[in-house]
Amino acid sequence: MDKIVVFETYYNPIEANIVKARLIDSGVQCFLSDENTITINPLYTQALGGVKLHLFEKDVELARSILQDELAEIPLTAEAEVADIEVCPKCGSSNVGYVQATKKRFGIFTIIVSLLLMVYPFHARKTYHCFNCENEF
Repeated sequence: MDKIVVFETYYNPIEANIVKARLIDSGVQCFLSDENTITINPLYTQALGGVKLHLFEKDVELARSILQDELAEIPLTAEAEVADIEVCPKCGSSNVGYVQATKKRFGIFTIIVSLLLMVYPFHARKTYHCFNCENEF
């Protein structure tokens, strides 16, 4: 009878399920423990030691090689993030965020409806805001 060992421990149940699905898809029998408890109450993560991925001791090297191959196929995301950075048209700064507008937050229609219904306007306009020159675009 093969011995079952804890292969890895994850603090994020979603990540644990992704790894489990990759291993099962590759033919490695495995299961997760403490997943439901940590999903329902994330504060127990430290107390329980995270979500544990169990598999047979004979499959440890195979699982490591499968996950190592997966890591080699993942592209670097830093290059993709650099291409998506917004630049302020006024000062050229990249210190820009997509936030709730500080100038002209509400449209005239939103103001009229909120006055008629006597409620705070829930819909507020979002724009890109430069934190260097305070420009909104």
